[in-house]
Amino acid sequence: MNKKERREILQKAKEFFRTRIADRHRKNTEKLVNIKELNVNPFLHSYLANYVFGEATPETLAKALVYPRVMSTSLTTTFGTQLQYFCSDVLSSFASTTSGIDIEFTDALLITLQQ
Repeated sequence: MNKKERREILQKAKEFFRTRIADRHRKNTEKLVNIKELNVNPFLHSYLANYVFGEATPETLAKALVYPRVMSTSLTTTFGTQLQYFCSDVLSSFASTTSGIDIEFTDALLITLQQ
């Protein structure tokens, strides 16, 4: 892989993360202003507030609702899903037929070694 090809991948990666990761994260965060936009399990939600904060007050319930969506769970899910698209769209990968492997691609190092 030459420098031009690497630059192209980096440019595509920057654009991909801006539009597919950051934009979705922003949109998901904006949903937090309206509780009707969220799928809340009332039993699990109260349990999480009690487990993490030791009580189920309005403040801890709000924290248990907002924290994962802004900082972890939904972002992690979005990232994993979008990374599969990234590998497919930018790195020309393909779905794996091997159990436990989501995608496969030819590594630049492998290409270099084969040449």
